[in-house]
Amino acid sequence: MAYSPTRRKYTIVGIDPGTTIGVAIIDLEGKPIEVFSSKNYSCSDVIENIISHGNPLIVASDVTPTPSTVKKISRIFSLPVHELDESLSTEEKVALTKGEGYEYKNVHERDALAACVNAFKRYKKKFLQVQRKTPVAVDVEEVKALVVKGVSISAAINRLIRAEEEKKREEKPEKEEQKGGESENELRLRRIIKRKDEKIGMMKELTTALKTKLEKKEFELKNLRSKLASMQSARRREIEEREEISWRDKEIERLREEVKARDEANEELRRIIEELKGKKEVEGGKRIKVIRSFSRNTILDVDRKYGLKKGDVVFLEDGSGGGASTAELLAKKGIVAVIYSKGLSHFAADKFFEFGVPTFSTDEIPLLENEGDFAFVDERLLSEKIGEWKRERGRGKMEEKIVIFAL
Repeated sequence: MAYSPTRRKYTIVGIDPGTTIGVAIIDLEGKPIEVFSSKNYSCSDVIENIISHGNPLIVASDVTPTPSTVKKISRIFSLPVHELDESLSTEEKVALTKGEGYEYKNVHERDALAACVNAFKRYKKKFLQVQRKTPVAVDVEEVKALVVKGVSISAAINRLIRAEEEKKREEKPEKEEQKGGESENELRLRRIIKRKDEKIGMMKELTTALKTKLEKKEFELKNLRSKLASMQSARRREIEEREEISWRDKEIERLREEVKARDEANEELRRIIEELKGKKEVEGGKRIKVIRSFSRNTILDVDRKYGLKKGDVVFLEDGSGGGASTAELLAKKGIVAVIYSKGLSHFAADKFFEFGVPTFSTDEIPLLENEGDFAFVDERLLSEKIGEWKRERGRGKMEEKIVIFAL
């Protein structure tokens, strides 16, 4: 990586961290210096790239709270982070990156560029004031850098003027000494040494970045060792801590009892809801639950709301939609009879018969009333029909046995 030996410009850096990291760098006049993105780019790689393009002054992000990666890079450079009151919206980011010369290839680069342009806009008015007030002999960028660090414009200018005067006082004896006999070769060597010193400074910064990379690798190694130790410890606990396992088994049993108690409480609540929903009574009538369509989802929905339990009688408002599997689902709830309308497939009828659940059409057992999620049928007629069905079924089974025996 090549470094310029001249004094580097101050920069504002925007970072969009992630698997694909986006980095944007602009100068203190808002002009783009570098915008790039890369997959699996390490923190030290980012630092190295930032150093190669100038002297960072502000680090910015497009979201709040500021991501940890951005904070880490700002701490390495001892720089302020441009904090946001709220994250930038997509519309704001698009508007910020429409400026002249702003280009990007993907959303990661756009977000990074928007972050540093947004930070620049915060200081833009102050930077314009610096340019108007700063004398020609004073470095405008150094004034801007001091202002960003919280120094007033006038104080920054005075500080730099004093520093320049002190530098001249120190250089004066050196120049007099040079007049006393320093050759052209010696002056040339001094300039070379100065450039080398600047390069050394830059290499020191690069060394810092590489040290950061090494620290990251050591941190990852430490984490891996910690995970290995944790796994070994877990294995030892699995072998040694029988008492803890026993305690957990007891706790599981306690929780099961608690769940059972809550189920009972829920059942009680369902019964209350059922009573409230079907509060109306019909003389001589038995209240039965209505299932609007003979489908799995409708059965499960009725079960969830009111509970389908042993001893229930249900009315299938439309019995034509279900088959054997739907009938089995309903039969396994423990219902004692099914009244249906609009026909019932022979597959469903056979499955109900297999489970010992009698089925009756509304022609056989008419509804006394059908209101909401509950209906009423004549309780005495229902009992008679169920009794007849059981007797017929019993005779049928007996006849089957006789036929088998005769064979």
